Amino acid sequence: MGGAHEDEVVRKVKTKKALFKLLDAVDSGRQEKPDWIYLQADCRLDKLSRPDFERVLGQLHRCVKRGFRARNVDIRGRKKRLAYWSSIARQGFHDFSDFGWTKCYDSPFVENYDYISAYRKQGLKGLDPYRVYSSVLGTFDYSVHDFVNTELCHDVRTILEPMAGTAEFAYHGHFQHPDFRYLMFDLDADAKRHVDAMPWLDGTEREYVVADVLQDEIWERAKSFTTGRSLSYIGKQSHHLFDPKQIFRLLEVGTRHVDYFMLETPQVSLVSDMDTSEDLSRPEMEDAGFEVALVDEPGGTPNPLTNKMAFRLAARNKQSKKGEKGERALFRYPDWIAWQHPILVTLATLLDLNVLYYHSELEEFVPVHDLEKVEDCDCLDNVTFMMFTRHRVPT
Repeated sequence: MGGAHEDEVVRKVKTKKALFKLLDAVDSGRQEKPDWIYLQADCRLDKLSRPDFERVLGQLHRCVKRGFRARNVDIRGRKKRLAYWSSIARQGFHDFSDFGWTKCYDSPFVENYDYISAYRKQGLKGLDPYRVYSSVLGTFDYSVHDFVNTELCHDVRTILEPMAGTAEFAYHGHFQHPDFRYLMFDLDADAKRHVDAMPWLDGTEREYVVADVLQDEIWERAKSFTTGRSLSYIGKQSHHLFDPKQIFRLLEVGTRHVDYFMLETPQVSLVSDMDTSEDLSRPEMEDAGFEVALVDEPGGTPNPLTNKMAFRLAARNKQSKKGEKGERALFRYPDWIAWQHPILVTLATLLDLNVLYYHSELEEFVPVHDLEKVEDCDCLDNVTFMMFTRHRVPT
């Protein structure tokens, strides 16, 4: 996660001499880390010798806050592209963001993002469902910092992630705001084990609880855990699992115990326009020989009157392999309802809540009733973030 900001520092380098000089200066502490390093001309990763390539990768993680950009790389051949991708992924960078090869903000931990090698050894059964989910459905271009850096949420000091799953929002956010408190909860005990195993910064006040988001008890616990104002975040795949009564209950109980209650929401659209299968495959998946897609379950065709559907996130071999099934369902989404903005606004109105959405160009929350005053409203074209609160909001 982590959106692009005008004040981010991007250092462009075009010669190996300039690159090594920059890396050595940052490594030694003589120069501040830039957010990004952009590798151009003679510094293109596909132009470097193997020793130089390994030296650069060995230093880059320590020398950037966000990551590096290398969109100019042109590598021919499936095996060579996979080797290139795996080399970088094992050095603590992923390219799941739109902005470049990224790491957790200024993280000191070199995390291995290579989920492909396990497939090459064991086939579909070797895939880690959580890591595949993160690569295709994770939200990496926005973070805790994007939202607490707004006028509305500037005094937030506690982050809650209900229905946390892999808890990427809290985990990525804690590197930039290690002084905050982080409370995560979900019904998935395996997800809790996955999150607890991540390399969190020492001293971070955090807790992951196996609990039902609709129960008052967990929200009471959240309130007692909170210091300062609190912001809660639920990702786009999660709250759609609720029926109308449950989503109404979620908005009611969440806003009663949390200052700012945020849902990631899809762009405004008709479910009848959705395809029966949406290919989410990444280039490294295709090079490895499999694909990942959201596929309608039998009888789960989107209903345009109720917005209800049923589908699965599935990994499939591009060619059948001896002794292995051609598909593996990683996650299933039965009775999923695509909660659209107008419905959520109506439910919020019944609860007397104020509703805003995050405007990515302004980098601020804008009241939904004032959209006519805002140029380039992006909630119609992009996945957005809707905020619900009982507090007064800026006008």
